[in-house]
Amino acid sequence: MPGGEIDLEIGREYTVYGVVFWDNSPWYYLCTEDYDEYPKPFAAELFEVIVSRLSSYWILSSVDQGEGDILSSLVFDEWAKSPDFYEKLIEGDFKSIELFNKYRQLINQE
Repeated sequence: MPGGEIDLEIGREYTVYGVVFWDNSPWYYLCTEDYDEYPKPFAAELFEVIVSRLSSYWILSSVDQGEGDILSSLVFDEWAKSPDFYEKLIEGDFKSIELFNKYRQLINQE
């Protein structure tokens, strides 16, 4: 995102594939393009929620980050149970990409 531009289109509806709470603020994980291999995080304050229903594939996860910090998220099971899932996904790990694509299709159909 060169020049401080955000890769979002005003007025477009986006599907949220996960929500992570950083410093008690929600960040939505979404794909800005249909061909994106993984979702990117964007601050929830950038969006207006049109459909407030949560995905049936999400679970609530709370992970102790040490020093009293807890990272909470609403993501699919395998993402929730693997602290390095997202890192593997953006690094191009085949199994992680395959798993994300499976849930992407399921969530898109909800």
